[in-house]
Amino acid sequence: MRKAVYGSLFLSILHSILFFGQDLGISVLLFAIPTIFLLITMLKKHDKVKNKNALYLAIPILLLSSTYLFFNNEFFNVVNMIAIPLLLGSMIVWATVDTFKIRTLLGKSINLVIGSLEFIPNALKLIKEAFLLKNSTDEIKNKKIKQIGIGILCSLPLLLIILALLISADGIFANMFGGLYDKIMYIFNTEFWLRVILVGIVTIYLVCIVYNIAYKESTLNSANSTQFSWNLKVDGTIVNTILTIINVVYLLFSSIQILYVLRYLFVNPLSMVGDFEFAEYARQGFFQLMFVSFINFVIIIVTNSNNKEKNIENKYTKIMNVLMAIFTIIIAVSAFMRMNLYEREYGYTFLRLMVYVTLVTEIIMIIPTIVYIVKGKFNIFKTYFVIAITMYTIVNFVNIDAIIARKNVNRYINKDEITTKRDIDFTYLKYNTGTDAIPEIVRLYNNVSDENLKREINNYLYNQYATVKEKSNWQEFNISKQKAKSILEKMNLSYIQKNYKNNNRYNDYNYNI
Repeated sequence: MRKAVYGSLFLSILHSILFFGQDLGISVLLFAIPTIFLLITMLKKHDKVKNKNALYLAIPILLLSSTYLFFNNEFFNVVNMIAIPLLLGSMIVWATVDTFKIRTLLGKSINLVIGSLEFIPNALKLIKEAFLLKNSTDEIKNKKIKQIGIGILCSLPLLLIILALLISADGIFANMFGGLYDKIMYIFNTEFWLRVILVGIVTIYLVCIVYNIAYKESTLNSANSTQFSWNLKVDGTIVNTILTIINVVYLLFSSIQILYVLRYLFVNPLSMVGDFEFAEYARQGFFQLMFVSFINFVIIIVTNSNNKEKNIENKYTKIMNVLMAIFTIIIAVSAFMRMNLYEREYGYTFLRLMVYVTLVTEIIMIIPTIVYIVKGKFNIFKTYFVIAITMYTIVNFVNIDAIIARKNVNRYINKDEITTKRDIDFTYLKYNTGTDAIPEIVRLYNNVSDENLKREINNYLYNQYATVKEKSNWQEFNISKQKAKSILEKMNLSYIQKNYKNNNRYNDYNYNI
């Protein structure tokens, strides 16, 4: 366990160097790489790897960590601070169990994060033993080294006091050692002691986690932990009646939706709305339809698990579930089309694009769901877990802020029959996108004719440049910010003050701003 303690101390010091008082950037990736390496090494050394497939979770962990280097999306920067530790805990737990079960994974992950704190006394003992070098053959020499170390530590505060008094007492001595004293005091300031305390806390916590994983009698390694039992049994006839009624409703709804989808694909979308206003039709239902598709997943999983015997009722249940899965695809596609119509009328936002991601994920999940319905013996939750992580990792790398800005700028510049006379919502771009959107906003600036809008964009870009050109530490390095800095530096913008004298609303007043 000594190497585990040293590894924990190394990670704690690295954590302090990379993150203490710094913005997130390349530091996240630099911390994730040794963390994953040390954890996997520790798991293999203690022979805890029962499921090697779990180690593949290191790939999305590293990819998500690298987003802090390449992109600057405020939403993902926050969410990934939760997602990365959760995936790291899931990797450790999944590697230590024989089979993948969501309830086991969640329960043991919580135990790993919180339950490890019960081993603080054990961690302190391990740390003490690791640095006392008890197993060394030369005990006398080690005792001397220990005594010298204690003497040095005890002399430091006394040395600082004596140096301060001598420097104030003698000018020549002050000239010789004053600079050294200032450097020592600069190092041993409040920030230094906060770092020391943080390193100590993180080291103890990491050793607790290591002990929880390695200790055979811990709750994490207990094979007899209480398992949640799913014993819901409903008569097959009742289940089939419910499924039949629901599918009849979906059949009617899907028939209407198929007609609209065909019109959307082959006819001018404006003709779809009939007596409805264009925007009102597009606004109706995409969130409701997305929620309905979630409900369908639950219904399929519950009803398909209800009856495992091979009989006529079970076959009918499977048929009804397959039909519901197909209807779910139609409902998801309908929601997709509605969202597309709504965006073409009102523009593109983060939430609206995330609806697409959710719907595409649902449609992908339908494929293994049908396999689960037909075959039965299939770990559907494991598949959902992998698909969800894969889609989340992909959406982190599509540079969603740049897409939002590009689509909105294109919508403003390249007007067509649907978007004619539609203005761009620059306020949204201003407050809801980061430096990833700067190249597209610069393109908007170069193509806008409205003087008020151009001034607003100019001042926004000027303020952005003032932010990105500020000196930052190497731990905070971010490619998106550097790219924005390079683009804005060449523009050489100046802040434009707003002159209310030219506005008729203020002619009666003498405003100079």
